[in-house]
Amino acid sequence: MAVLPVNSNTPITINKTAETARNNHPLPNLVPGETLTVSVIEKQSANQYLMAMKDGGPIVAKSDISLNVGEKLQVKVQSVQPQIILNVIDTQKQSTDAKVNERLLQWHVNPDSLIMLLNKVDEFSANLKSVNLSQVMSPPKIDALMKLFNNIIFSSQTKINPLFVKDFISQFGLFLENDLSRIASLSSKDGKTPILVENLKASLLNLSAALTETLKDITKLDTQIAAKLMNLSSFTSEALKTIEARQAVNVVFQQNESGLYLQIPVAAGETLRQADIFITPDDKHAAGAKKYSACNVVIFLNLDYLGEININASVREGRIRCLIKCESEEVKLLLAASADQLKKALGDIGYGIDQIDCLKASELKLRKTEFIEQQLLGSLDLVNHFA
Repeated sequence: MAVLPVNSNTPITINKTAETARNNHPLPNLVPGETLTVSVIEKQSANQYLMAMKDGGPIVAKSDISLNVGEKLQVKVQSVQPQIILNVIDTQKQSTDAKVNERLLQWHVNPDSLIMLLNKVDEFSANLKSVNLSQVMSPPKIDALMKLFNNIIFSSQTKINPLFVKDFISQFGLFLENDLSRIASLSSKDGKTPILVENLKASLLNLSAALTETLKDITKLDTQIAAKLMNLSSFTSEALKTIEARQAVNVVFQQNESGLYLQIPVAAGETLRQADIFITPDDKHAAGAKKYSACNVVIFLNLDYLGEININASVREGRIRCLIKCESEEVKLLLAASADQLKKALGDIGYGIDQIDCLKASELKLRKTEFIEQQLLGSLDLVNHFA
């Protein structure tokens, strides 16, 4: 029998007949694709081990990866003929993949959950300010948290920020885990610790920990206070799942197109709408600031007074070409009349404009559904790492 690491391409063989004769009983009946647990009983040489599996007796196995006596391994049967080959499963990766898929399915069931969450923020804020969490979350930190909720909404206050999309990504916490890994790497290299931008996910994780600690002695709390704390805990959990669902979706889009998928809340009068934005780089292997210097951008948006809108834009060497689609002649004329204003706004932040056209189209909502199906939902089984 052979035990291989998951990604190994080097087969290790063992004479099954000799092993059966040594044990004086047949080897366990294994099926390719089956997963099971094996235990390391003894190390016999540099790459040879005595193992126990299923209900059979000890079996000699060879492994190119170092194993420890007493270790229990989750393995998957790769083949049983002409030799038994087992692949060691990365259980941490398995757990991560399961969480990604769970959040991805959550997003699939309710892709508008971010807007629903933001509609509850006022109640959340009122509850947060009415209970005493001063020992774990000071009033300035509460204010900072509420400001983050406002900062991720494209509104009359935030639209003046030319770096809104970039700031949205960092303040939302979309790539928090990547940022933490990068900071740890840089810190270990030169001893300096880069500053992590305050973001919504990190703040909510801190709040969740504080609430969990406070609710340990819930029986000692006033009934009304306990109810408010439970509501805060429920909202915080929902908010973290909402963020993680969007992280999971980006795992898929990064795998497929090496791009970004953003769901940005848009303030439209007294209501919130959602802009679905897909950003795909020309060079999928580029990294850093240059990655999106040449890219395609697809935006889907529904506004009450404009209806369904689809924007397709390309950015090349600081110049933009843009096609805006809508579903009525009136909206088309309105958008065309605003083209000069859009050109000026883009010019003010350093872009040159090659072309901006407006076109009447039909079934844009169906187009959005089909596009998302193509880019995301058709790849549920391909998720293999967290964002």
